[in-house]
Amino acid sequence: MDIDNDRDGSKPIDSTILNPLDIVKSPHNRKLLELTQQLREMFLEFSKYQKENPQNPNPQTQEEIDKEEKVEIELQKKRKRILAQTSIIKTAHRVSVMKMREDKELTAKAKQENDALVLQLQNLKYEEQSLEKEISAARNFDHKYTKLPLIAVGEFLKLFPEYAGKPEPELMAARIDHEHKERVKMEEQRQEKLKAKQELMVEVRRRKEDLGKLDERLEKFIDAAGPIEAVLAKE
Repeated sequence: MDIDNDRDGSKPIDSTILNPLDIVKSPHNRKLLELTQQLREMFLEFSKYQKENPQNPNPQTQEEIDKEEKVEIELQKKRKRILAQTSIIKTAHRVSVMKMREDKELTAKAKQENDALVLQLQNLKYEEQSLEKEISAARNFDHKYTKLPLIAVGEFLKLFPEYAGKPEPELMAARIDHEHKERVKMEEQRQEKLKAKQELMVEVRRRKEDLGKLDERLEKFIDAAGPIEAVLAKE
């Protein structure tokens, strides 16, 4: 028997070829479904047997009495099998419910772990973007060492050929270190010249003072020799 088309316009589903076992995938639910289908077959078989062997309320002959007893015994057997199957189904149903709860817990736990991994991935992407920005800023930063008056690379390698083929950071560090040593040496030379200049200035100041004192003595001598010069002029 066909059923109405789905709202999405798909083709009708033939319920005669629809097998529930093709839909149910979990083992415990498949087991429960199989047991239920077996119980259904038992009920159908029981109903069919009753219809084929209707009860005779007033059996007359021995044959009819024997038949009624035989039918009743068979019906009792079928009832017991149905009751036993029902008990089995109840147990399977409890197991299925417990398994479903376990599956839900496992699913919830897996979802939490998945959410944590997604959050961790987002954090890693954020850190990656931050690091890329910092690296870009560092590469484009106007470092002071790039403005240092360093000697040319070719000239430096002539002085220190052991740095040929070295990585750029190591080569730059060596050039900066060389510039630092040269500046320290120049500063020492400047200090020595400044010290010599100060000593020369002290010597010049001392001689200037000596010359000043000599001028004073000479002036006194000239003043003292004035009368003698006047006497010598009269003679």
